[in-house]
Amino acid sequence: MKGCRPLTLDEVRRASRAFGGYHAVRNHCLFVLGVNAGFRISEMLSLRIRDVVRGRLVVREVAVPRRAMKGKREGRTVYLAPVARQAIWRQIDALHAAGSWHVDTFLFRSRNARNRPIRRETAWRILQEAFGSVGIVGKVGCHALRKTFANMVYEFMLARVASGEPVDPFYEAVKALGHADPKSTTAYLAFRNERVRAAVLHIGEVLHGDHAHG
Repeated sequence: MKGCRPLTLDEVRRASRAFGGYHAVRNHCLFVLGVNAGFRISEMLSLRIRDVVRGRLVVREVAVPRRAMKGKREGRTVYLAPVARQAIWRQIDALHAAGSWHVDTFLFRSRNARNRPIRRETAWRILQEAFGSVGIVGKVGCHALRKTFANMVYEFMLARVASGEPVDPFYEAVKALGHADPKSTTAYLAFRNERVRAAVLHIGEVLHGDHAHG
């Protein structure tokens, strides 16, 4: 969704508890992989069990095939934190319990089709319902998950800089998102300009009072 915003940390926590119903495990997994690993929605919906499991363990890194990449330039590798691996394992357990387990089974399998992933529109509706149920409003949809991830990576790297480490927050965000063109990352972080403008307005009001509104 063009112009969508990232979720705040409080909203992430609220949304994480908002998934219920028959597909609660699947839908929660979709949310977790979006905000904790930065997958595009197309990448997540392309995942099969064989992509995320080796032996009896969920992999630490997922190789996203080129066919699922935006622009189909080349594949990329996505690191999975423990919380993401746990969400995947719960989803695999749910698929197994439903009799749908096979290495070729889509991780986000639709209930209404033979081994087909849910549609992008379905994912959007799932997220909208979850967000709405906990009072999260505004331009938030599938892309908000990846923007949330981008913002968290950037904030983490800024904190590393503040602690004295020689890192480039923007470059690290580009790598984490798998962007071929850094301009794409700039667009992801454009919402931060609003914070800068708000800070400038605040400083003007503090320093100059009523004259700052001229």
